[in-house]
Amino acid sequence: MELSSQAAQALDVVRRTGAELTYEVTEICHSKRWRLSVRWVAGSGERQRLGLLYSEDRAGLEALRERLAQA
Repeated sequence: MELSSQAAQALDVVRRTGAELTYEVTEICHSKRWRLSVRWVAGSGERQRLGLLYSEDRAGLEALRERLAQA
């Protein structure tokens, strides 16, 4: 499982401009669909979230989350 080019570009911007990045996989409204998101602290000090990828494959998203956290 990989990010789309658009999501990868957005994540690159977040990595350059944000602080305290964390990645999470959460279920969307009890639908058995999952969202991989990145959370960070913006320059304003506010916590932000960006949804990167949506899927029914939770294990695949969890594996991608680990790879992104290690990068």
